[in-house]
Amino acid sequence: MKPVVFNQNNASINSYLLVYKDECVIIDPGFNGEELLAYIALHNLKLNKILLTHGHFDHIRDIRLLAKSHVFEVYIHQSDKPMLSNDKLNYSNFFGSSFKIKEDQKITELNHLDTIDFGRDSFKAYHTPGHTTGSLCFLYQNMLFSGDTLFEGDLGRTDLMSGSQRLLENSIVNLFGWMANETIVYPGHENQSTIGLERKNNLHVIRILKNYK
Repeated sequence: MKPVVFNQNNASINSYLLVYKDECVIIDPGFNGEELLAYIALHNLKLNKILLTHGHFDHIRDIRLLAKSHVFEVYIHQSDKPMLSNDKLNYSNFFGSSFKIKEDQKITELNHLDTIDFGRDSFKAYHTPGHTTGSLCFLYQNMLFSGDTLFEGDLGRTDLMSGSQRLLENSIVNLFGWMANETIVYPGHENQSTIGLERKNNLHVIRILKNYK
């Protein structure tokens, strides 16, 4: 199984859709809602789960668009749940917009190592605070959806509300201890990579792991 990647080119915002039979899961439906809806309709899929790596506007905006025609459950770490109803916390005002999730939206709060069943397997949530207090990475089979924690050659920023460089570096140490080198990394922005490549080539990761030793 491979994810279908949707990318909003101007800001390189990645959304991911995984399909099993006639069901699908979306990870971070930021600014890619129209394309996601078109794909779901074309393939006659049922959307019943949306997984959020964190609560920033560029990863959550089109939940409301998808909710106009689909009923689904939203999964987010408990620490980032307040972002779904607070423009200041989710930074929608930075984009000249506003975001407040529907009052009747079903939301499941996640913690470290919680699992979400999908198809014959399940997603495992890894709590990786740093970009936000409630940042998560989701592992499904050999695919890691890293949100804004880990990028190709870079790490997520920590200068926004609830960000912490110390926590991010600790999360990187943990993440590279948990994941096999063959794990494919699907980040919230830019290009995919692998844990092995980032361990070898990502200067931030190299520095953090070296200092940890």
